[in-house]
Amino acid sequence: MDTSYHTPKKPTPAAYALHRQMAAVHRTITAPSVAESERASRWAHAWYMLVQRKLEDLQHAPRYLH
Repeated sequence: MDTSYHTPKKPTPAAYALHRQMAAVHRTITAPSVAESERASRWAHAWYMLVQRKLEDLQHAPRYLH
């Protein structure tokens, strides 16, 4: 019996990092205080750097023609 449709797909590292970056940007915009906004902004920047690195890794990954 195939139950693979019940198992949620794990996102790729780049997709996960992008999702976390978007959440951090949202927290930056909706933060109730300046200090919290600055903290969330630093997290957003860190996630942005990770997204860029993951995208570069994907760009340099070998491609298979199957």
